Amino acid sequence: MRFQDRLFFISKSSLATVLISALPVLGSSDAGNHSENAKTHGFFSYGARFVVRYVKASYRDDPFRTFLELCLVLFIVWYVSKQKYKFNQVDLKLSEKDIEELIKEWKPEPIVPLMTTHEKEVFDNFPVIDSPTGTVLKLDNGKSVINFVSHDFLGLMNNANAKEKAVNTLRKYGVGPCGPPGFYGTLDVHMELEALISSFLKADATILYSQAMSVCVSVIPCFSKRGDIIVADDQVNFMLQQGILLSRSRVYWYKHNDMEDLKKVLEKIDQVESKKKGPIPRKFIVAEGLSMSTGNILKLDKIMELKKQFKYRLILDESLAIGAIGPRGAGTTDLFGISVKDVEILIGSLCLAFGGSGGFCCSSKQLIGHQRLSGAGYVFSAAMPAIMAITAADGIRRLETDSYALLNLLRRNIATLRSQLGRIKDIVIEGDIRSPQMHIRLTESAYKKCISSNLNSSNEQTWENEDHVLLNIVSHMRDNGILVSQCVYVKEHEHNIPRPSIRVLVSCTHTQQQLEKLSQSLEEAIKAIAK
Repeated sequence: MRFQDRLFFISKSSLATVLISALPVLGSSDAGNHSENAKTHGFFSYGARFVVRYVKASYRDDPFRTFLELCLVLFIVWYVSKQKYKFNQVDLKLSEKDIEELIKEWKPEPIVPLMTTHEKEVFDNFPVIDSPTGTVLKLDNGKSVINFVSHDFLGLMNNANAKEKAVNTLRKYGVGPCGPPGFYGTLDVHMELEALISSFLKADATILYSQAMSVCVSVIPCFSKRGDIIVADDQVNFMLQQGILLSRSRVYWYKHNDMEDLKKVLEKIDQVESKKKGPIPRKFIVAEGLSMSTGNILKLDKIMELKKQFKYRLILDESLAIGAIGPRGAGTTDLFGISVKDVEILIGSLCLAFGGSGGFCCSSKQLIGHQRLSGAGYVFSAAMPAIMAITAADGIRRLETDSYALLNLLRRNIATLRSQLGRIKDIVIEGDIRSPQMHIRLTESAYKKCISSNLNSSNEQTWENEDHVLLNIVSHMRDNGILVSQCVYVKEHEHNIPRPSIRVLVSCTHTQQQLEKLSQSLEEAIKAIAK
């Protein structure tokens, strides 16, 4: 029983005791002489006898209650008589000298944490590009480099017709709509792009988001709430991790692209949930079609079987896969011949292969309508600029028209580069053989050679030491005219941080000579660092 309820109970019981103890007084012979006693002894004498009788009866029936009532009376007296606190009361008076000394001694914490030595080294090694995106880039130091860091798999960013359309769109619509889609930000080009994406992917409906990074962090919390269940690949990209975190759902992780481990996790959850009573939670599987962290392609056919068996919904991120995977370039659903309508929620990006901006979500009309009211990235963000919508739409149309030629050329370049890199003994290539994104790591023996010679230290193979070696390799290759990127992670915010790697992105616009130069430059850089 709470303290307030106990006091209320005591007050009621005390009143009842008073009445009961008074009954014999009024009902006995004393009642007949009531008026005489009142005249003789007076009102206060009668009241004193009444109180004494009440105390005796109370103490006899419940002595603890009398003690508690006494404590309550003392507390009330103390509370009423204590000095009240004043918010503007200042007891401590400091002299000017004391104030100056306190100011000199005060050392504020930095607003932004200071970078570590390794972080500063990575930051200082970032190249500054001083030219439009293309197969060949110009750096701020005037040197030209071959571009292997762009997701422009199909070479759509430098199309002359797309540039002309973009200029005309800019003159017609201006720079941006300056308003959220739900008010006055939606333009006709936005609606046309949504219809085009739905047609290309054969989906029921599509919604546009003005920023690609806001898709994951808006869609997942829009449907999965506190108490719901999310089962996710432990190597999903950073934005999917943030969307999962913002949903506040119960999260379970399975090993990357391991369907046997996923089945074990689903069975374990099913055993636990079957014993619980109450409403059934919503359950989702979150995965990437083409992994940003590893370059592996999702085993979508197995995922579909498991989600149907255990009654889960699938949230599939096709950002990297669309425009690169499948007979039509429509992603992993296209590769496995699975209808997009069988995937409850499909999200993607328009700023990678299509050279536009923003992202999208494909789903049923009901789920798309729900996002227009509850998707934070849709409701509270300005709509996509018309110029970006036109550029993305032009990229999709070009892929639909020339998919056979573009994708065949891309696959030929992927196979050529993999064949040439396979001759280098000191590296390991991670990623599916059909993926235009490759992650390159050194072998264990090569790491030890590079660490011992380059760091002048023991052969301790830590994450930072491996990252430092790859940083030097990337820098050496850039000096020789090849621009590749080192994967950068925020360790504190990654669920399962991958091992350091060099990311290489292949485009259909690369020539055979450029691919050969990449493999030669990589081999030379490893030898130079290992000396």
